[in-house]
Amino acid sequence: MSEKEAIKEQIAKTEAILAESRENYEKNPGQYSAKLLLMSTENHLADLLRRLDTLKDEK
Repeated sequence: MSEKEAIKEQIAKTEAILAESRENYEKNPGQYSAKLLLMSTENHLADLLRRLDTLKDEK
C-alpha cells in the first residue's frame, strides 16, 4: 500500500470517528472530554488532509 493510499484510509477512519465525536458532543455539550475529543479529531483530520495535499504537490 502506498503512503497516499494509507493516508486516504486513515482519513476515512478519522471521518467516521469525527461523526461519532460530533454526535457525542451534541448529546453532551457541557462535557469537557466530549469537546476535547471533537477538537482533537478535527485537528487530526486536518493534519491528514495537509499530508495528502503535500504528497500530491510532490508528484
